[in-house]
Amino acid sequence: MRYFLTALGVIFGITVFLFLDYALPSKQTVRITNTYNRLTEVGANAIFFAAPDTGTVQSASDRRDVLFIDTVRPNGKVYVYRNEDTGWVWPPYFKYTSMDLQGRATDLRSTREAPRWVSVTSYGWRVPWLSIYPNAISVRPVEGPDVRPFNWGATVSLAVIGLLLALILRMWNQFRERMLEPAARSAQQRRQVARGRAGRWIDRLFGRKDG
Repeated sequence: MRYFLTALGVIFGITVFLFLDYALPSKQTVRITNTYNRLTEVGANAIFFAAPDTGTVQSASDRRDVLFIDTVRPNGKVYVYRNEDTGWVWPPYFKYTSMDLQGRATDLRSTREAPRWVSVTSYGWRVPWLSIYPNAISVRPVEGPDVRPFNWGATVSLAVIGLLLALILRMWNQFRERMLEPAARSAQQRRQVARGRAGRWIDRLFGRKDG
């Protein structure tokens, strides 16, 4: 049983980590090389795209127009973002400015010979073989490829989550001390009394005497 609970705890911890890693904002310093929209097939990976109630138009064949932002990292690796509104659904970024963001990203495009570096805030993962792209939330210029803006969004979110978990743990400990532990002691006392009574009944039944 102990190994089962340990394995369950590990699985739960990994699930929470992956959930936070996907949903919390991240920042990347990149150079924008291209911006465009493309008719994209959304099928089994639909969970990683915008929900239909954000105003997304999707055809009966599960294809929709998606805005994309092509970038290059300082190490030369290509990194592609999608640019979709999130609306009021999960994750709660309340983004309705995808067209404005696309225009800003287009204005910040640059070449290898004359680079303009920007910091892109996004959430999500880039998984090429599943056609999964992180969703860009904001773009702002930075002075150079070595600039790493502090990620206030993720830091504040983790702090709030930590406080909530500490509050829940404290409430659980108080509930255990005030309700569960007294109930367990009371149940144990009742079992001891019952065993004592049963023992005395058996002694009387077989004519046993104390001493």
